[in-house]
Amino acid sequence: METIRISGTQKFHLKGQLVPINEKALAAALTDVRHAYRLLADYQKRCLDLLTLVGQHFPETEFYNWKPSTLMPVPIARTDPRNFWGWNFLPLYQASFLLIQSNGGRSHPEVGDWLLELRITSDTGWDMQDARIEPDASNFISVEAADSKLSIMIFKCVSRPPSGQNWFHNVWGNTPWPEDIGHPDDKGLIYMEKGILRAAQLDVSLAELTSKDAVKLFCNRAKLLIGDRLDIAFVAP
Repeated sequence: METIRISGTQKFHLKGQLVPINEKALAAALTDVRHAYRLLADYQKRCLDLLTLVGQHFPETEFYNWKPSTLMPVPIARTDPRNFWGWNFLPLYQASFLLIQSNGGRSHPEVGDWLLELRITSDTGWDMQDARIEPDASNFISVEAADSKLSIMIFKCVSRPPSGQNWFHNVWGNTPWPEDIGHPDDKGLIYMEKGILRAAQLDVSLAELTSKDAVKLFCNRAKLLIGDRLDIAFVAP
């Protein structure tokens, strides 16, 4: 039987089967699970409040779409959830929230239109060695060595997309994140040119966003750096 340890408590890792375990140990583990779910609910509420606050610093935008990690889609109603991984039920573990210009090309962008992505990465220690095999968290780097971060990204169309293509499925949906192909400059900004898009990304550890003022400072910094790099004049909140 494989075990992993979290905060000194023994957890039982069941790989596709219900392995018999000691009742006392299971009861202790389930107590930890109840604590974890309550903590997770508070954390996710804070994340949603944070995303709302950040969005308010981009008043020219409105909500467009959202997506959990590409590798961890949430099962839809007509699918059997027993056929999925446990990771599929943690949609805010890694999630992207997309906002578009209220007066732009809407879901079908034109030249000059841009899309704002707010991405929550709850654990930078996530490691998928093989997309066919469910990741085992006991093999990740330690939680102390990992981080939790917010990324602000802007994707701007610099040439005309093919007719009928929309942001979600065709434009944003078919491009990498800037961090996938670039590196931060001396100011922490990651820049990318890919196909019809130019994009820029700025990250911050969630641990630094301790107050509304801290969020405001980060948003202002992101707007200044990204706006200058992508030639966008953002609206003041």
